[in-house]
Amino acid sequence: MTPIPPALGAHKLEWVQALRGIAALLIVVVHARRFFFDTPWQGFAQRYMLPTAQGVDLFFLVSGFIMVYTTTRSDGSVRDTARFLAKRFARIWPVYAVMVGINAVLLWTWAEPVPSLADTAQSLAFLPIDTNQPPYLGLPLSIGWTLNFEFYFYLVFGLSLLAGRFRWLAFYGWMLATLVALPWWHEGMVTLAANHDYDIGVAYVDQNVNPIIWDFVAGTAIGLLYVSRFQVRDRALLLALVVAAFAMVLDWSLTGVASFHGITEWGLPLAILFAALALTFKDRQPRVPRALVWLGGVSYSLYLVHPFVFTAIDRLMDFLGLADLTHLPLFVLLVFPIPLIYAGISRRYLEDGLSGWVRTRLLGLIGTRDADAGPVIPASLAPALR
Repeated sequence: MTPIPPALGAHKLEWVQALRGIAALLIVVVHARRFFFDTPWQGFAQRYMLPTAQGVDLFFLVSGFIMVYTTTRSDGSVRDTARFLAKRFARIWPVYAVMVGINAVLLWTWAEPVPSLADTAQSLAFLPIDTNQPPYLGLPLSIGWTLNFEFYFYLVFGLSLLAGRFRWLAFYGWMLATLVALPWWHEGMVTLAANHDYDIGVAYVDQNVNPIIWDFVAGTAIGLLYVSRFQVRDRALLLALVVAAFAMVLDWSLTGVASFHGITEWGLPLAILFAALALTFKDRQPRVPRALVWLGGVSYSLYLVHPFVFTAIDRLMDFLGLADLTHLPLFVLLVFPIPLIYAGISRRYLEDGLSGWVRTRLLGLIGTRDADAGPVIPASLAPALR
């Protein structure tokens, strides 16, 4: 079992919560650039707003980290694995299912093509529909592509728990087999580019050999670094690492060195920054603004609801004959807080309500209580980190 520093269980991962919030906000920004399409501001939006899509890579890194942190005391039993998978399913599926339904209703209301039942069922089962434009998967709710990768990662990670003390051999062995060996066998080469299509011919396999999964793998490595006994005690060195890594994130984003998802693109500087922060906060609790902690708490809901909000605003302004106003930077700034309001509502009634109910029922079927087999997580952070 991975050694855990004595103080680890008492840590409040508010800095990780803040990163989740920042990741969600970055994704809202990249989708807000829709208001500037076909306007004089389009160039600005593409240069300075498009790189904020790296919020997805940050989400994946954080997911890998959190899965390590919350399973440090996993006993490798079938029931423990079932509990892990039940919690992960309850965390993401119920809210996603509601949003898929809302998407279908809105499309019908707006007299636009409604996804077929087959496509809807596939998306609800986290199965890809079209893998010809990786890493996007042709889902009825387009932003759902990230959840397909997320749930696949949960499956692999959860099943690796069954290997007990060999869990990391099982996990990394599987990742090497699917991300290196299988592509090499099929194509005679391996790439880390997330937009590469290996075209193996089976959609679910094509999804799961996509190199964007290396983001999750990097997150688990950072998690293992965090729960290990390795420490850097030179605070000046750690500060320099954080500053340098943050500068790298900005430089790669704004100069075009990185221009897409993946561990060799936006994911690399983010992983370095995340690792530097993990080393910095191993034995201390940074003071995190309450607003960022709250934002992290609603990050999942914010990710799912903001496209609906932006589309509704677009249509309302068009109906009122005020569509030209939506292209003004001031207008975008003024409407930017609106998705946060709906995210707060979704967090309360869907995440805490519906997802909480599903989690309780699933854990009841397994015959266990609603608690993780890992370090203690403060109640204020538990819904988001679980």
